[in-house]
Amino acid sequence: MEWYTQKEVAALLGVSKATVYHYGKQKKIMKILDPHRLHKEARYEKAEVDRLVYEKQSFPTGMSPNEVAKKLALSVQSVYKYIQDGSIKAKAVPYGDERITYVISETAYQEAEKSIKPSETQRPKKYEYYDTKNDIVLFQRFHSTKIPEARVVRNEDNVFGFYLPNIQKWLTYEEGINNYTLKPSYSIHQPTLDHKGYVELQVPKNEIAFYPFIDYLYKNWGVENIRMREQDSSFLLYIRAGKRPLMSEMISIADVLPYLINGEMHHEDDTLILRSSNRKTSFELPIQLLETISDLAEQEGISISKWVEKKLSSIIK
Repeated sequence: MEWYTQKEVAALLGVSKATVYHYGKQKKIMKILDPHRLHKEARYEKAEVDRLVYEKQSFPTGMSPNEVAKKLALSVQSVYKYIQDGSIKAKAVPYGDERITYVISETAYQEAEKSIKPSETQRPKKYEYYDTKNDIVLFQRFHSTKIPEARVVRNEDNVFGFYLPNIQKWLTYEEGINNYTLKPSYSIHQPTLDHKGYVELQVPKNEIAFYPFIDYLYKNWGVENIRMREQDSSFLLYIRAGKRPLMSEMISIADVLPYLINGEMHHEDDTLILRSSNRKTSFELPIQLLETISDLAEQEGISISKWVEKKLSSIIK
């Protein structure tokens, strides 16, 4: 027999009958004409279907960039960037007419997960909350004459865009800028403070003081001095220790103090003062021991300081 029915093609390729129909429209497989409708079901030439089945069987197994993006909480664009710079090892496979797709093996994914995805004990990495391409940061406030307030958020594919609370709508960055003329309500950049540690807060998502507080932080501390991670029911904030004015801000530090989990926060003379609970110290170790500690810390996905602190804490009780 030199043909397959539409149902048989769908079973052989592991796709729906609707997809088989589209393959026929795209000339990937040849539909046999039946102008007098002598057959109840559409038929497709066997040779073309067999060719697609062979291609599918020889196609490398693994994950697509979309699947990896969701697992690593990245945008698909970021995954492609990491593929291009070699951070994610992927096999380029011809796809369609002069197109290329990528397949990431399980081993390659696990390697990428260790080097790219931060562990819960690591401070957040910048890509988690900052879009370098468009210079926007998570939950930053935008507005326009049409829209009183919009917030930078990421959709289910981890793509940065805008959420409009008044109409409960998500927009791409381009739609927000071009169609709604959205503009940032403040600058998110400030000089980087001298490193004196971080203050940590864990603020619930339903805390009404969160947006006023995050607006204050972006305006006065800047994205250079803040790190953020979105969790299931809260936001983890790391703020670089230092001093910043608080005079004209419509926020109450008392509203966020209950969520302070590490460090000190004081309000004195119209100034917000943050102090880290950690103090920097140094001591000499044999090179071989230091290298061993470095390897062990890397295996756990944490810094050397965190690894030493963890071990000492388990001994000194």
